[in-house]
Amino acid sequence: MTHRRNFLHAGTALALGSALPGRADAATPLRVAYFETYSPLSFRQDGVLRGILVDVIQEVAGKRLHLAVEHTGYPWNRAQMLVRNGEMDAICTIATPERLEYAVAAQEPVVSPRRRIFVRNDNPLLPQIRQVKDLEGLRQLNIVMVSYVGNGWGKANLGGFNVQEGIDFESALKMIVAKRGDVLIDNSFTMQYSLARTEGGADILMMPADLDQSNFQLLMSKKSPHLGILPAFDAALRKFKRTPQYTKILQQYGVQA
Repeated sequence: MTHRRNFLHAGTALALGSALPGRADAATPLRVAYFETYSPLSFRQDGVLRGILVDVIQEVAGKRLHLAVEHTGYPWNRAQMLVRNGEMDAICTIATPERLEYAVAAQEPVVSPRRRIFVRNDNPLLPQIRQVKDLEGLRQLNIVMVSYVGNGWGKANLGGFNVQEGIDFESALKMIVAKRGDVLIDNSFTMQYSLARTEGGADILMMPADLDQSNFQLLMSKKSPHLGILPAFDAALRKFKRTPQYTKILQQYGVQA
């Protein structure tokens, strides 16, 4: 069902893109907005925006589709608002119903990390949390969930939980380390990379259950002149993901597909 829905989104993109007056050509920059504090997917380092999403999109859209790509980092809510308003062309994230109101999703995910539970090693509920297989199991434990502003997955899935929000991902990470909540659920790529670089991160354990798979797809604003590139982007991305270069990008940031 998900693949069919994404296929329909891509088909819509082709139709809409072809109908746009002044349709963009290769000289018109593709302006991609990113969450600026979401390592290793997208983050600032020494004033430069880096990350798996940045590198893969540059390789596919820049080198393979020969587009000029502008990669810019923002606070997450602002990045989404800029794409909603058509001031930026695209973001790369999970295709929630809310985001699909103003954007069209590429079919092929850029990355698909597993979403897992993270908890402190001294949490008194650790034995029970270790046995949890799904969100309903967590709900029965009456825990305090840590999330952050702009977390689309959390907004869609954490209704009914006692949720404490940080202003961004980094602040949520510090909250779970500081015992300001029981559990943080996020993708394994980001959490493993960030915990290894966070003071106290060694005290946070990753639980074995895969609660979900987070497909990070290119979401193109319906107002973007680049909307029609999505089918070509999908084809180029699929081909690139079969090469050693794709694996090398992941390994550079310490993760595996």
